[in-house]
Amino acid sequence: MIQLVPLEDSEQVHRLRDYSFSNKYIGEKRDDFQYWVEYSTTIGAYDGRKLVGQLLVLPLNMTIHQISYKMGGIGFVCTYPEYRNRGIMKKLMIRALEEMRENGQYISVLAPFSVSFYRYFGWELFFDKLSYSIPSEAFPNFGNQLDVVKRFSFEWLDEQLFDEVCTFYNDNAEVMNGSMKRDAAWWKRIQRREPDSHFAAYYKDDEIHGFVRYQIQNLTFIIKDFVVKDHVAEKAIWRYISSHSASVYHITGNTAGTSHFGFHFNQPQFKKDLVQDCMVRIVDVEGFLKEYNWAELTENLYLRIQDPFAQWNEKLYCINREGQTEVIETDSIANGQILSLSINIFSALIVGYLSVTETMLYAEHQLDDSALKLWNKALRTEKPSFYEYF
Repeated sequence: MIQLVPLEDSEQVHRLRDYSFSNKYIGEKRDDFQYWVEYSTTIGAYDGRKLVGQLLVLPLNMTIHQISYKMGGIGFVCTYPEYRNRGIMKKLMIRALEEMRENGQYISVLAPFSVSFYRYFGWELFFDKLSYSIPSEAFPNFGNQLDVVKRFSFEWLDEQLFDEVCTFYNDNAEVMNGSMKRDAAWWKRIQRREPDSHFAAYYKDDEIHGFVRYQIQNLTFIIKDFVVKDHVAEKAIWRYISSHSASVYHITGNTAGTSHFGFHFNQPQFKKDLVQDCMVRIVDVEGFLKEYNWAELTENLYLRIQDPFAQWNEKLYCINREGQTEVIETDSIANGQILSLSINIFSALIVGYLSVTETMLYAEHQLDDSALKLWNKALRTEKPSFYEYF
């Protein structure tokens, strides 16, 4: 039986998670997990009174082309081994889609253990993350300059500085495609999971223009957050990081694969690996499109979606010149005027990961040239970036 997990079964949720994953939660991590068990949509599969499968839908948010959407973050997906291959996970995923739609979470993100598994249920890759490791001989050098940098840590917290960092982070997340704004609960999660984090904030004219959150472990400077207003602030932060060259041998971190990372470094040749570890799905196409920030609409657009696990999406949509979306039932629209996509490909397109031209490689049929031009003008093209993990 699939149902929402009551709070009195929280201990069973912990047991199943600890059995299914290699790292047993204790202390602060266990407290953090309990918080999200209570405040998420926790869905379970039961054999009698025994919880045998589960997933959590975390109540999060996501900025898509400057519009903030409620986002369902799928995490802690697991079943006991003796209950696998019985269709339990399929039932959990379908129930999760239904719950997210009911809660107005029109978009969902997850970190896949298997891309093909989640593609089957409609999620798709949407961010090419670049993981880098810079050896000491290649540390960036942007000269000597007296920058105003203020430092603190979770252990020695400066409340005012932390508030300014949090505000700066969310101001950037409101305009950065694919980003997630962090509330107090999410920052608390980070603190519980990475309590040895340090912060360094760069100030110009008494205003914060950038910050880095980092850890120092095993002679490595590990960048966790790197958020800046402009190139001047970026260089200032790198000067601060490189000032640790006497005590660390490597700098590691993640950035967007489209960022030309290291191009302006003196020595840009260092290890860079492409990582694809997050997937996106539009849960409710009509709800999502009604809030979408269209670029330029000059004529009606037509869209048809294939989505066997969320059949409420399997409709023909019309988007008019005012950006209003409605479901239509007609056979009078020529196929060449209809963009016909699976929910996977549509999700990657609408968040900006795929271009319209790239999408045509996976479309059910080709668009007429006139319709292709309309879609190219209508959709925004900024690539998404997503660095959170759950």
